[in-house]
Amino acid sequence: MSDQRTDTLLAFLLGAAVGAGVALLLAPASGAETRKKIGDGARKVGDELGHRLHDVKDEVKAKGGDFQKAIAAGKDAYERARLAGEPAPTSTAM
Repeated sequence: MSDQRTDTLLAFLLGAAVGAGVALLLAPASGAETRKKIGDGARKVGDELGHRLHDVKDEVKAKGGDFQKAIAAGKDAYERARLAGEPAPTSTAM
């Protein structure tokens, strides 16, 4: 998933949580009702973030093999260059 999509989703969830909190605080309700509503809203946001975190973990696991291959290839290139007496290869990928 792209960083922009992740940032957008997190911004949306944060905005929704803040908006819901403000709406509850400004609504005419008793303190107990308001605390219950805030707690319910916090649980919903926590559940949603938990699901999102689970999705991200799954994505990282799926791409883990690619990362390990890239790291191994970099180590191999470094070792070949070192044994050949050449300067280590560099990358501007990041």
